[in-house]
Amino acid sequence: MERKSFGFFSFCLAIIATFGVKYIFYIITSNFISRDDFDKVLENTVVEFIQKEPIQINGETLKEFIYSLPNNINSNLFNMDCYKKFWGSYFSAKFATLEDDQLVDGIQSLMADIKVNEAISKHIDERMVLILEKRVLEYLSDGIIDNEEERDIERFIECSGLSNSPSLLKSNAYQKLVQALVLQDIQDGRLVQRVTTDHLPILLGSKEHLLWIFNNVNGYEEKTGRRYVGGSQGVSMKVCKGVYYRVGASKGHSVEYQYNNALGSGSLIVTNKNIYFIGVKQVKIGISKILSFEPYSDGIVLVKDGATPKPYTFVGFDSWFIVNAIQLLVD
Repeated sequence: MERKSFGFFSFCLAIIATFGVKYIFYIITSNFISRDDFDKVLENTVVEFIQKEPIQINGETLKEFIYSLPNNINSNLFNMDCYKKFWGSYFSAKFATLEDDQLVDGIQSLMADIKVNEAISKHIDERMVLILEKRVLEYLSDGIIDNEEERDIERFIECSGLSNSPSLLKSNAYQKLVQALVLQDIQDGRLVQRVTTDHLPILLGSKEHLLWIFNNVNGYEEKTGRRYVGGSQGVSMKVCKGVYYRVGASKGHSVEYQYNNALGSGSLIVTNKNIYFIGVKQVKIGISKILSFEPYSDGIVLVKDGATPKPYTFVGFDSWFIVNAIQLLVD
């Protein structure tokens, strides 16, 4: 289509935005343009428009306009990546700072309308989680989350609509935030009630309460085996015609060796008194019975005190929380 025609159709678009969708039919029936061509130009114009800086666009007006378009056009727009990205960027810019409660109320209402579309809702939530993660990491830079910082994060989660979002629960930064708050509760001597589950596969003891659950953890226990090596009577054995194998005369003896016996994949449950592993086999390690530990970026080795100290290895999680929890609980 010629460039000079684009200005006319942009003008038509402005008329539609001002006077309503019924003018679409007037333009078409007046033989200015065919319905298919008009739909295409209209769609392209909207795409070009939303690719501008989102903060410069009135989101409420844009929503009303797009929702007023024929179903075939707004359905196409809903499925476009640029449309999802627009709303993700738009709300990211609005929620970057939350100071004006009246502004937040209006943005919350608009967000609820836009998130009716599941794909767009997921994209917006993912963008909100990125903002939250940045904020959490900033607050954790000094190792603690104070009360004011906790209130700020709670407000952001509520205002951004993340309270019941799967994207929030999958966020590593959010999990670390809750872990940091659990550690703060332990340090301050408060009862930890931040983690709940519908089904806990263990029975907690008196004054024992849940701190955290790590899922999809692989467990191993170190075992000692024995094998017999070096035995011989100093005889020759015929292997095949003309070939003989001479066996030495040294005596055999039994030796010990260590190996990791797999406990299976399961859940590592941390309470204020014990660490439980629930896999193919179950292990219970009292916090006060931990002789030593060796943390790694993806797991931890715990040595349980006893007549013969036994190492247990658990792999598949960030050991930051469990190391700090053990130190606080032992202290």
